[in-house]
Amino acid sequence: MLIRNINQDDFEVVKKIKPIIDLETFTNRLERQTKGDVDFLVLEDNGDLKCFVLLKWKGKDTHPEYPDIEDLYTKESERGKGHGSKLIAECEKKAREKGFNKIGLAVNPDENCPAHKLYTKLGFKNTNEKPYIDGIYNGVEDWCIDMEKSI
Repeated sequence: MLIRNINQDDFEVVKKIKPIIDLETFTNRLERQTKGDVDFLVLEDNGDLKCFVLLKWKGKDTHPEYPDIEDLYTKESERGKGHGSKLIAECEKKAREKGFNKIGLAVNPDENCPAHKLYTKLGFKNTNEKPYIDGIYNGVEDWCIDMEKSI
């Protein structure tokens, strides 16, 4: 099993994992990675990409003071096998190596119960701040809460 930074050649496979990702978003993430603003990571096993995540070094608008995990996405057939947990652990390790003692993420606890359950199991706690609209996808508001973890 290998965790590495995503490169341009990975687009087609990443798109198979998450069909709604477009080339513009993918390319933007690679450009941000080149600048050192993010790590766009993938977990692969024997050349098969299982899941990916975006680790933002400058956090997010609600918590810019520590890194933020965004868009953790696992291939449907690979869910529940621990791949997401391994990627999160790698994000935590990278953040510690850069001197951070906290890491965050956002999740919709009602519409994405499996992710919320996973993050809670891994030690992330609700910041108890007001939920907010993270985005609008297919005309539906995505209401999220911030979660954080000391690392």
